[in-house]
Amino acid sequence: MIGLQEFHDTILQVNVVELISYIKDNRNPLKLLFINLEVNQDNSAFTERILVFINSMQLSNEQKGSDEIQFLFKELGLYFMRANVFGSALNCSNNIKEHIFKNRLKAWMHYKMYRKVESHCKLFDKYLKKLSTAITNGVEDYENDVLRDLHVYYEQTVSLMEEKNREAELVAFKALFEDVGLVEEYPLLASYQENKYQFTATIEIGEEIPKIYEPSDFTDDLFEEKFLRYIKAHPDTRWHEILLGYRQFIVRREIIKFGQAHFDDPYRNLSANDVVKLYSYFNMRKHYYSSLHLLERFRHIADFHGTNGRIKFIDVGCGPATSGIALVDYLHTINGGTVSFDYFGVDHYRSMRQEAEYMMQNVVYENTDSTFFMQSLGDIDFECLENANSIFINTCYLFASDNLNEEKLAVEVLNVKRSKRDVPFYILFQNTTDPAKNVKYENFKRHLNYDEKPLLRVNSWIRYNNRRNSLYMPTEELVYFEILKIE
Repeated sequence: MIGLQEFHDTILQVNVVELISYIKDNRNPLKLLFINLEVNQDNSAFTERILVFINSMQLSNEQKGSDEIQFLFKELGLYFMRANVFGSALNCSNNIKEHIFKNRLKAWMHYKMYRKVESHCKLFDKYLKKLSTAITNGVEDYENDVLRDLHVYYEQTVSLMEEKNREAELVAFKALFEDVGLVEEYPLLASYQENKYQFTATIEIGEEIPKIYEPSDFTDDLFEEKFLRYIKAHPDTRWHEILLGYRQFIVRREIIKFGQAHFDDPYRNLSANDVVKLYSYFNMRKHYYSSLHLLERFRHIADFHGTNGRIKFIDVGCGPATSGIALVDYLHTINGGTVSFDYFGVDHYRSMRQEAEYMMQNVVYENTDSTFFMQSLGDIDFECLENANSIFINTCYLFASDNLNEEKLAVEVLNVKRSKRDVPFYILFQNTTDPAKNVKYENFKRHLNYDEKPLLRVNSWIRYNNRRNSLYMPTEELVYFEILKIE
């Protein structure tokens, strides 16, 4: 990753054309630089010198309007906004062409210029007017980011008035958020009232309810369509004893290697796709039930569905989208109808990513422009997180992998968190209860510097039948679950 001083020193030695080329070639590392840039005196000094130097370059309108220079002004502006450096934020705002972020900066600067506490009441409508211009550019919708700006402003102002013992102004300020005239004039305020629980809701973990899981109508049809029919119809299958030409114990032990095979590799006459279908038969369904159990305990995730902004469900070690399907099924069961959230399938194996994409193409999930697949979490496009109302990092049996680099994963997870610092951020974990298979998970938490008490930590028996209304005794498996909230 490029360091701030390295970037600063490079800029001082290049001309405009070279600067644009440098940013174009290093855009993702520079994005990571600003995502991880902590607010402190040294960093503020470096960023201000960078801004002064860019302004001294006498950029033409074409150069100033280039994607690369606009990217730099926006990233600098975000830093100065976090660092509360008014003059430098104003400088960036004056140089930004795209009006959405420019108007967000203007709204922030509007209340930063107040010198009297009562201005927060007297000028509230002017603030709403400025902030409302940052909701959409006619193509993209940024309302969730704007609502977060409004919520931050509300909390900061309430804190200020309480600190100064301005009780009358505090009562008046809170009342403005429910003023009928303002709510009617500024739809943003009405949207805030409808969605503010996103920012204030108390997180509750549901009680564990003993049950025997089985496929829903939706997943019963889905599993049949996506892999069961394929295996049953194969000429070398003798259901249930021989699958695609191999006995079950050979499949489990040698072909899918108990879920740890190199899934891009064929096995004798079987293609990589065949191997993945066999994995789905043996492993996907049982992990689907355990994922569904975890979602049922953490009902808070449903609060974000169908509201302003988008759930970003980042499924690390996604396999054939096992947990993604569980989330689709869970939300569909609660609300009925179709389900819509952004799904990020992260898996080392191309064959698994392809199967995950195939699984997410179904009658319940609205997958148009809402699925993203990558080999590593480090490959994520941070711009795809722009309209997040929540971010969930899902890890289903990920830490049982011998090949996982948990330190690298922790860095990548923190990059995602810092890219959307104000958005609720959770890690969903499930794995075997074998302590030897959870060493990497404990190392991962240490690399996150996570020393809080998890929202949930429990070993639970997951009992399930793969057939609906089965009369057989259920299969059962003891699973270790945790839910972490990352601040």
